[in-house]
Amino acid sequence: MTKCRYCGSRTVLIKKVSIKGEGYFNVNACTGCSLTDFHPFPKLALLKELLLMHQEKYPAYDDSFDWRLFFARRYLIDGSRVLNIGAESRSLAAAFKKENIDLIQINTMDPDTMESFSDGEFDAVFVWDILSFIKHIKHFFRQVRRVLKKEGYISIRDRDSMSSLNINRENDNFASGLPSFINRKFLLRVYKDVFHEVPHCFTQDVYSDSTIVALGKSSHERVRDYSMQVLVMVHHFLFSKLEDATGPRGRVLNTIEMLDRYGVKADVSLSLKPRAKGYDIVHIFHNAWETQDGLSQMVSAKADNVKVIISTIYMDPSETNFVINTIKDIFKIPGRDERHAVLSVLAHGGLRAGNLKQEMRFYAKWNIEEDQKALLEMSDRIICFSHTEMRQISLNLDRTPPFSIVYNSANDEMFGIKGPEEFVAKYGIRDFVVAAGHVEWRKNQLMLLYALREYPDIPVIIVGASSDDEYAELCRLWSHKNTIFISQLKHRHLASAFSAARVHAQPSWIEGISLSSIEAAMCGCTPVVADRAGEIEYYSHLGYYANPGSIDSIKRAVLTAFHNHTPEVRSRTSAYIKDRYTFKNAVEMTIDAYNSTIGRTVKK
Repeated sequence: MTKCRYCGSRTVLIKKVSIKGEGYFNVNACTGCSLTDFHPFPKLALLKELLLMHQEKYPAYDDSFDWRLFFARRYLIDGSRVLNIGAESRSLAAAFKKENIDLIQINTMDPDTMESFSDGEFDAVFVWDILSFIKHIKHFFRQVRRVLKKEGYISIRDRDSMSSLNINRENDNFASGLPSFINRKFLLRVYKDVFHEVPHCFTQDVYSDSTIVALGKSSHERVRDYSMQVLVMVHHFLFSKLEDATGPRGRVLNTIEMLDRYGVKADVSLSLKPRAKGYDIVHIFHNAWETQDGLSQMVSAKADNVKVIISTIYMDPSETNFVINTIKDIFKIPGRDERHAVLSVLAHGGLRAGNLKQEMRFYAKWNIEEDQKALLEMSDRIICFSHTEMRQISLNLDRTPPFSIVYNSANDEMFGIKGPEEFVAKYGIRDFVVAAGHVEWRKNQLMLLYALREYPDIPVIIVGASSDDEYAELCRLWSHKNTIFISQLKHRHLASAFSAARVHAQPSWIEGISLSSIEAAMCGCTPVVADRAGEIEYYSHLGYYANPGSIDSIKRAVLTAFHNHTPEVRSRTSAYIKDRYTFKNAVEMTIDAYNSTIGRTVKK
């Protein structure tokens, strides 16, 4: 009988594999911690060879989206010191340097390599694609804990042996030469034993494989008990582009972090075929344009016999799809009178383009309504941002499943706390109009800038990355001289920008209650939003509402909001939002929805 090299429990032989030139190895699975690995464990020379092969296959740094950089931006402050254990990368080092974070990289399986580091030297440690090759795991993580500050972040990435993808090709996985196979159960055991923590786990199908990323803190207290386990499912490209819109990612991360405070542990899956076994409930954050992905996730969850609740984030894309395909041509019309004549028709909802009409009920590249209906039929409950959203679902899709209202909310521990000084010191400007959000047709920055083009005495700040060069160029073309474009701001810098601004303007063609508008209003900015969705339920008499297709309506709303803004208005706006739209309130509403769905009570 063999014993597990990590926990000492009995292991079970599950197969034999041959490694070219090295003979046969037994593959044993631990009955205790579930670690599955080679027996005997390969010697150092072979381990180094296998590790090199593995690191050549998987990139040391992904410039589209890297979890380490994402976590650093979200959780670390300037001047933090970080240790990365795994393949070294100049690009990763350059990215961290740009964030003003000191990154130390070591590519080693030897725990004693960390002896040169001081106790509590690092704010975060990343163990990246190397855990499967480490022989003395306990000693290794004791060293990691030693060099990590109390409450410092520890994140581990490795291949996920329990994913639908990997579990179906088990023979190929072991034959590839990976000496160990890691899963969520084993990672939870390591975090519990060494760091006294239950981490959040993020599972993802990427690089033609499946990975699991765990994130937790090093705690000196006992491991917490959780009353509920939730698997949050999101569309697979939500964490695929680092410079993409931060609102949806922020909503997911803020939700799971606040759930944790209430004794509910949530993991996140980006897989199209996630495994939900062992969770009390599945919570799908639905993407209105990729319903096929939501259906795939729903089918997998139902196969594991778990109840599913959906945050619908429903938006009727009819008008938006029309506008996206026509508005760029409007702003290329050289004659002012002709351009304004077309814009006037757009404002009244009667524009035509060939066989397409602005008032069409549904215009899209493919008809997704049947998929949306099927998704709602399979759900046990839905969560809407507003009663307006629920009404749109009922009218457009003819479905009224059990539902709960959970307000979209902002982090009141960040927004409304930070003052304007940091932003003013860097950019030398205050009392301006700010528009924060991905620069795209849907967000309608172009119409906003065109409406304000004759008012250069009112500075405009556009905050957001763009993936459409043509749209970004049109925005620059029609902006006045006192417009500043900023591709992205960290949360604390964004909070400072909102504190320095008078108005946050986002007259979107389509919106699921913009997070940036709530964050800005929490800082005291007067919100200018579109009149298309449920915004009036949120801002009531404190907001200004514009027809996103009308230059005059947008202009009137922004100018009135700007000139009516006073310190008293700022104070009332901030207090109103903080009283209603915090993640504390939203998560309490979410837990109520969970309780109603599974038929038992989790105390808040």
